[in-house]
This record gives sequence, C-alpha cells and structure tokens, in this order.
Amino acid sequence: MTQEKTHYYFSLIQFNIDDFKISLAMPQAWQAVDLYHAIADDRASIGKWLPWAYQMKSPLDEAAFIKKIQEDMINQRMIVLTILVNGQPAGMIDLHNLVKNKKGEIGYWLSSKFQGNGIVTRSVTELCQYAFHELNLQYVDLIAAVQNGSSSRVAEHADFKLMGVRPKLIHGSDDGQIFRKINPTRTSQSDL
Repeated sequence: MTQEKTHYYFSLIQFNIDDFKISLAMPQAWQAVDLYHAIADDRASIGKWLPWAYQMKSPLDEAAFIKKIQEDMINQRMIVLTILVNGQPAGMIDLHNLVKNKKGEIGYWLSSKFQGNGIVTRSVTELCQYAFHELNLQYVDLIAAVQNGSSSRVAEHADFKLMGVRPKLIHGSDDGQIFRKINPTRTSQSDL
C-alpha cells in the first residue's frame, strides 16, 4: 500500500468554480516538480508569450525560481502565488512592478488542462481585490500582446479597461495592450 504525501501550504485566497477548489497559495519547493511538468507540457504555448518557459529545463530550475521569488516577496518587490487546482500546482499568478500605495502589474499562466474554466479570470479578480483592500493600490495593470486574444478576454471579463496600445512593449518586438483596473474606493483621477 502506497502512502500519499500530504502537502501543507499557506493559501492567501480560496474559491470554488464548479468542481474545482482553487487556492492561490504561497510558492513552496514541493510545488516545483508539478509546475515544471505543467510548463514542459505547454512549453510552446506558454513560451509564445512568456519566453522564460524555454529556460525551465528541469524541476531544479523551477525550484531555483521559487527560491528567488520567495526572496523577492520578502523584499516586497512582488507577490507571487501558485494556482492550486484541487491541491495540484497548475500555474502561477503575480503582482509585479509594485509601487507602494500606487500600482502593480498582474501576470499569470495556467496549465492547458485547466484553461477555459474561468480559473484565471477569477484568480485575477481575487488578486485585484487583495491588491486594493490589503495593499491599498490605486490601480492594477494587465499588459497583453495585441495578438494574445486569451489574455485580452481575461482582462475584459475581469473588468479591466483598455487604456491604449504601445508599439514593441512586449519583449521589445510585440505591440502591447495596456489594460487597467482602478481601485473603486480610490476613484479620484488625481490619484492616478
């Protein structure tokens, strides 16, 4: 009889979508193997928008990344959370380029096994609520390549507004759409 290992984690945000129990949890070393395999399985689709996917060559690379982001979080440069679906590491979501009491940018990726269920949209919405209520941010930006229709739809479904398009904003080559969600409790335009 095999004994299944129990993993413990600190979950910042939890919610359910249909039969999926979603937790946005602090990244931990035990998640590295599952996250690496999710990246490896979807490397071409993730790498199209997030070139770092090609740099992840093994679970050790993912573990090193988790260690680095833990340090960045301690230094308040970013917040990175693992998206757990029914306890399984399935992707990540983050707030980066944080400016205290002002702004942040949101980024994410999710295993193709779980895409199309509203998990990313709800995760983005929940993380924005955290950013507004706990971090007192004035706004959160979501930047997506013009050709990335999936991320554009996530932004629209999460009530972000298109602010404009900048040439060569993504990796110095792709035009980027800048979507913004404004903290509803801080609606003064002078704050922005």
